[in-house]
Amino acid sequence: MVKKYVKLCLFLIIIPSLVWAYDFGLVLDQDADYSGFGSEGDFAYSGSLIPHFSSFIGDYGEIYASVGFRAAYGEKWTFVPELLRTELFLYPGDLEIQAGRMYYSEPLGFIAEGLFDGAKLAFDSEMGTFSAGVFYTGFLYSGTADINETAGDPIDHFAPLDYADFAATYFAPRRIIASIYGEFPSLVFRRGDLYAGILAQFDLSGAAEAFHTQYLLLRYTHIYKQLDINAAFALELEKTVANGVKAAFAFALEGGWNFNTPVFVKDRLSLAVRYSSGEGPHAAAFFPIIREAQGTALKPCFAGMMLVHVNYEARILESLTADLGLRYFIRTDGSSFDDPYNSAYLNSDSYALGMEIDASVFWVPFSDLSLSLSGGVFLPGTGGAFDKGAPPIWTISLGAVFSF
Repeated sequence: MVKKYVKLCLFLIIIPSLVWAYDFGLVLDQDADYSGFGSEGDFAYSGSLIPHFSSFIGDYGEIYASVGFRAAYGEKWTFVPELLRTELFLYPGDLEIQAGRMYYSEPLGFIAEGLFDGAKLAFDSEMGTFSAGVFYTGFLYSGTADINETAGDPIDHFAPLDYADFAATYFAPRRIIASIYGEFPSLVFRRGDLYAGILAQFDLSGAAEAFHTQYLLLRYTHIYKQLDINAAFALELEKTVANGVKAAFAFALEGGWNFNTPVFVKDRLSLAVRYSSGEGPHAAAFFPIIREAQGTALKPCFAGMMLVHVNYEARILESLTADLGLRYFIRTDGSSFDDPYNSAYLNSDSYALGMEIDASVFWVPFSDLSLSLSGGVFLPGTGGAFDKGAPPIWTISLGAVFSF
């Protein structure tokens, strides 16, 4: 009788402790977008239901899993299931191990950034932090992975999901990405950090001319009073393998600063300049692994492109933030720019594309609710690359995120 009583007590103690060791949650993400060219506009809607789960594993581990079920409306309704961030963390001593579908960004942030499948190790030492990782892109959903295409990829980047040809239209282009880099704090200056690394992309598309790329990456950041300064450089080696190896070099630069103004509101003024080489006699067009949009209304890939961006951000209230930005786009070659809205009007030899104005407001009225309103307009008349009278491109977006 005593043994049964003891077992019952243990059961009542252990089971609640196991239940409370887990954390379940649910996120409802809603986005409505109205975009157009001149006086014509199209409406698009996207709603995602994202359940997530996390739990500690002993004293040196953690597991996190999330999936998304998205319903989107453009020309027609599309329903997309997607495995989101799902990974295992282990951190014995100074070593950190991650495996699964994880968020990854190389030190510069404009070559490979987003969710990837793979494994990553990081080690803290007195010299700095060293990291190495290997990732695969072929199981990601192509509509959100934004992997840059090569000649052997099965579908166009903008092609919609087709369940009749699911394998060819759901999965992202197949790449292997390998990286190794180090972060060295307080180098040169006490408040300066150096990031240095090597990144490699291997094309598994099956193309007759496989396109592989390798990158040397350098970034330096420095804080001086209210001023944050950063500079970055990427040197790229492009190799096309077909009847021998054809190699070419490309490069990209980034520099800028953030100034936290000493006024009664928390605000920041930023300036950033990005430049990527274009196709020419001395360099190839820079090829980022992801197709990250460089603007709000105009959304070119960072290839053969120069961008000057000025932005002002202010926290008006503790729960309310607003920002206003100006961007100016300049081509660095005559072939890399590929925005589909402007193809009919892009007839000039000028490399000056024009200016974009964008703004956004972000409000968190409650801890489990956030609302956003953003928009932008690109003005082709402010550059010389488009025909006179080319209509502006504009977009307005409204978003809401509920957390349970």
